[in-house]
Amino acid sequence: MGCKKVDWIIFGRKASQIKKTLIVPLVVVMMITAVTPIVFAANEHSDTITVTFDPGGDIELDVTPGTATFGTVDFEASNEWPSEGGLDTTYTLYNNGSVAADVWIKANHTTDSGNMDLENTGNPAQDQYCLNVTGSNAQQITNTNASWSNNLAGGGATITFGINLELGTGSEDWAAQTTTINITGVIHT
Repeated sequence: MGCKKVDWIIFGRKASQIKKTLIVPLVVVMMITAVTPIVFAANEHSDTITVTFDPGGDIELDVTPGTATFGTVDFEASNEWPSEGGLDTTYTLYNNGSVAADVWIKANHTTDSGNMDLENTGNPAQDQYCLNVTGSNAQQITNTNASWSNNLAGGGATITFGINLELGTGSEDWAAQTTTINITGVIHT
């Protein structure tokens, strides 16, 4: 007795017909799935990079020496030089920053007994004094940033200058006086 091939009938079709009609769509679905990236929202991740920079560069001002010692100065005397040197090149201002600077120099009244006033016109009266920048850009030092200015390149560029003192008349024998000369710089534009 031989074996007979038995065809199963499912939903009115033979099993071999069902296999053929299911295999083609199944293969197409598997191919689409294989080339489509799988994204699961639970695994999504993001991060950031913060970028900072200074487009203006930097200035760095240094001056040497840092003192101007005049000692005893007579009233109504002018062009008195400090003991650090009596030259137009005694003081050196450096810009060790990376970009050029516009620099100003100013002073104010003294900070010791009586507070002598800094006179802004070059004609000191009673109990007043003047300070002057000497050298290639000679000007009087005033109590505003408008008195002395220079463009100072970056990378170690220098300006040299001197400082002298002028006194007006005196109402008394003053004690020693002290003031500060401020040198201010901003990035050159």
